[in-house]
Amino acid sequence: MFRLKRLARFPHQETIHPLSPAFPAQNPGPAMYQTFFDLARAPFPASPDPASLVIYGELGGQLGELAGCLTSGQGIAVLTGPPGSGKTLCTLAMTRDLTSSLVGICLRTGQFNQPRELLKAILHGLGHPFRQQDDQDLRLAVADAIQGLPSTKTGVLLAVDEAHRLGMPVLEELRGLTNLDANGQPLVRLLLSGQCELEEKLADPQLDGLYQRVRGQARLQPLTRGESQDYLKSRIRFAGGNPGSVITDEAVELLAIVCDGSPRCLNHLADASLQRGAWSATRPITRAEVLDALTESRQLPLRFIEPARSGVDSTPAPIVTGPIEMIQTDDGFCSVEVGAGDDAVPATDGAIGDPAANSMDESDDGHHKPTDDKSVDVTAFDVVLPEANSPHGEHDQPRPHMGLFSRLRRATSRSTDETTAD
Repeated sequence: MFRLKRLARFPHQETIHPLSPAFPAQNPGPAMYQTFFDLARAPFPASPDPASLVIYGELGGQLGELAGCLTSGQGIAVLTGPPGSGKTLCTLAMTRDLTSSLVGICLRTGQFNQPRELLKAILHGLGHPFRQQDDQDLRLAVADAIQGLPSTKTGVLLAVDEAHRLGMPVLEELRGLTNLDANGQPLVRLLLSGQCELEEKLADPQLDGLYQRVRGQARLQPLTRGESQDYLKSRIRFAGGNPGSVITDEAVELLAIVCDGSPRCLNHLADASLQRGAWSATRPITRAEVLDALTESRQLPLRFIEPARSGVDSTPAPIVTGPIEMIQTDDGFCSVEVGAGDDAVPATDGAIGDPAANSMDESDDGHHKPTDDKSVDVTAFDVVLPEANSPHGEHDQPRPHMGLFSRLRRATSRSTDETTAD
């Protein structure tokens, strides 16, 4: 049974994914800050370590669904997500945890231009030698190797990472491998992992034969800020440290904000912050070390969010609205002025406004400009009114212009009433 489906989830309790005892975690070697922070191992390794997989949100249920699809042999499993979301880590974890009855092969790259390159990689993963053969000979060699598995193994779990890079011929070759069976059970259980464009590629009509065999599909989502904070603390506990003595809560919150839910960015920036803390003999590390690491990390092709400055009120200023003034000109245009001064003359029946009575003077170019420093900015819109003596004068007047004119007049009246009431 796949353990991930039964693990606890955030936010109640963070969980480190336990590997099978047959696959002990490997210590990549002491980092330069591990001794300073009393850590047994690197909390944020550069290479994906399945032992450090943290279950958060719906991840446990998603991986459990994919694992059920693979172990039952009901179809193909697909795992997608944005770059840096942990797809490779999840793929490695499933490949290693589902090998009690299956032979696990994880192809870490999707750089297979031709089907023969894929077949050679599979033979290498099975420990079988291969020679310079044509495609058909390689297919027969792969089929013989899979059908000749020990009786304790029911098939092969083939996981292909970066599957969004695969071309149509290689994907069709993978579909053909899923046709291998014995005693009514498929011998090849296929897991495709890649970026979100893999979903669009599989939906291509040319790949209907492959796409219709998909029975499990999951997409990794970015971490929330709360999940990001729990993720960082769980990684420190996994390394044998006490989060409170390694990093302050304010620094953890800052990391969660600027990394915007990307596990890759969290790992990189947290590791760089710990290094700076060790260099400056600062324990626990604070916001200052995180900001210094962030400044240096901006030179790398990683995306971070600019943190908000402390003590700065980010509340937007309220929008002040003013009355609406309409002025009808002799050439058939209606000048609508939004935000006119308080001393603007309201419109009356039969006339839209009196330009001479307004607090706005007309410049040489025909536009109005304020006469005092207290006047607000004016935005003018020109609305073409229907001409009475036009060639189509015998028809009804266009209703859109009249409706707009009426709405603007009512808006002017309401604005004037509110100003009078104040």
